[in-house]
Amino acid sequence: MADTLAEIHNATLQSSDFNSSGEATLVTTDSSTKHVIKDVQIEEGDSNFKVEPYLNIGGFNTVQLTGNASGSEIVGPSSTIKLKSSTFPLRYQDYDFVNQISGSQYNAITFPRVNGQEGFTTNLNQTQLSIGHTNFTQNSNFRQIYFNLGPSNYQMLIDSNLNSNTRLYLRQSTGQLVTSYTNSYMPWWFDETQYAYRYNGSTNYIERLDCYTGTLDNQWHSFSGGGSNSTYSRMFGLLNIDGTTQYLFFWGEQSAYASYYDFSTDTAANFTNTGASSAFTDMSTQFYAIRKTSGDILIVNGNSVSELRIWNWATGTTYGSANASAYTSLVYNGGQQMFVTHSSAKQPVNNRLYYYADSGSPYSQATLAYVDFDKTGNAAWGTTGLTFQNATGSYQYGVNVSKSTPSASTISGRTYNISPSFKIRMTGITST
Repeated sequence: MADTLAEIHNATLQSSDFNSSGEATLVTTDSSTKHVIKDVQIEEGDSNFKVEPYLNIGGFNTVQLTGNASGSEIVGPSSTIKLKSSTFPLRYQDYDFVNQISGSQYNAITFPRVNGQEGFTTNLNQTQLSIGHTNFTQNSNFRQIYFNLGPSNYQMLIDSNLNSNTRLYLRQSTGQLVTSYTNSYMPWWFDETQYAYRYNGSTNYIERLDCYTGTLDNQWHSFSGGGSNSTYSRMFGLLNIDGTTQYLFFWGEQSAYASYYDFSTDTAANFTNTGASSAFTDMSTQFYAIRKTSGDILIVNGNSVSELRIWNWATGTTYGSANASAYTSLVYNGGQQMFVTHSSAKQPVNNRLYYYADSGSPYSQATLAYVDFDKTGNAAWGTTGLTFQNATGSYQYGVNVSKSTPSASTISGRTYNISPSFKIRMTGITST
């Protein structure tokens, strides 16, 4: 058997070289060949989309290649050297901020993302898009509409008067009803992907609807929050950075304790020792959960057309009636009107809360604006610079995100300013 110094592999890999599991095969030795890798030199093609793969030998991840590496790694006969990356294949997703304008149409301001990042291709402002039917005419001051749910491309409307009327309609894209729920005082919260949740105080269960199939699990998680479903019940949630659900927050009625469910621990508990209305003042509007970049969690509601109220929240902390006055008030320029109505749906995305701006705000009416909770005072208020082009009329001024995966032809028709690649050169000793 002869040992020779050798260049074991030298290549530049693109996204197409990685399979759907993020693996790219570099070398497979035959039954009589082995290598000892001594040095690995790498070069990333795009600093925004670093590949940083693991060097996988014989099924084991040996080192993550965040830079050049050296050492002695044996590759035996009939073994395979692979790269395993979470960057490839690239994940394309559109965040469509939608606003329904009639029983048959909606507007959408779209922010295309690649691997969860924005800003690498042109944003889209689309007007008078067709819903495909006229069966989402149910109208309340709070409404959210979603498209392209699951393999059957279902659509969903959640609407509410933020008190007794709490309705959900799941339909086929043709408008044919899949399922609906119109139980009073049982609000829904959708995780922006597959599941919608509500709390049933009569049975003491959190219920979960699979929006891909229309199947309701009415005993998804048992929890007694105290009280039945009545005045100003609420359900809202918080997503992790990767889009999975972290928490549900809920109360069956305003005089019941506020409760939460933690997905990571599969546990639920109360987090107030008084009724929700005693801890969080105004019950007539929607509540939202926000995560700052620091990781701190906030509970937010709109107290008026010019004011947001903000409470800090932490797992394990119990809030009492003193918290009713322990909020931070956020206004612009001493109280300038920012929202058309403070009860219309708004959309949390990480540290921001997006909304439909009022004509009396610093922005043009119907601008998609936001509040950035990493900032304070006037600096917290910002704008995307994009404006919904058609008046909403009787369909209110709600904004929500409907996520979608663009088709291959749509992706190829766009110009994404990215160039991810991974150049690798491995040298060492080869024995044959």
